[in-house]
Amino acid sequence: MMGTLDGTEEERPVHKVWLKTFAIDNYEVTNRDYEKFRPDHRRSPLSSCEKCPVTRVTWYEADAYCRHLNGRLPSEAEWEKAARGPKGWNYSFGPLLEPGKGHFGKKFKTGAISVLSSRTKEYGPHHMSGNVWEWTADWFGDYPKNPVKNPKGPATGFQKVVRGGSWYSPAYYIHVGRRFKLAPNVALNSVGFRCAQEPWKTQQER
Repeated sequence: MMGTLDGTEEERPVHKVWLKTFAIDNYEVTNRDYEKFRPDHRRSPLSSCEKCPVTRVTWYEADAYCRHLNGRLPSEAEWEKAARGPKGWNYSFGPLLEPGKGHFGKKFKTGAISVLSSRTKEYGPHHMSGNVWEWTADWFGDYPKNPVKNPKGPATGFQKVVRGGSWYSPAYYIHVGRRFKLAPNVALNSVGFRCAQEPWKTQQER
């Protein structure tokens, strides 16, 4: 089930989604890995360590990085499925809001932390609630009212969907059903990404 009744009209209606099998990175792309692709990238002082998530990348730059590795940005539906896990959690670290398990609600000057720093959980990728917002592949648009298979969002648009909230986001924004939108040419200190791929592509093949 995708969406949430606890947000705004932009997160409604809650609707059933069927997805084909996919793989998604356990961690946000780091400065170290991104700079192998773009050595001239200038790190944000708010996310500057080697294993901190790369930020100050536009949607186009994030898309190019994933494609360079024979991957892609996750669709919005894939992102939410990965964040919710098989139990349909409201937060990537569990069913309930637990400030000690996520990097959010901090002062802006605190900045992001290493992608490896989240606590181990039962399932799936780390830091999908907090740390940095993450680009998805989709243009922003209204949700469908009926069940849908493998949704990819509108064919065109003006803003791309970002998900997950950041270190200075209040708890409201880190609920995995919440969504936000940004112009694809924007590069912010608090926006990074992770890549997805078809499940048969190994890390070496990427």
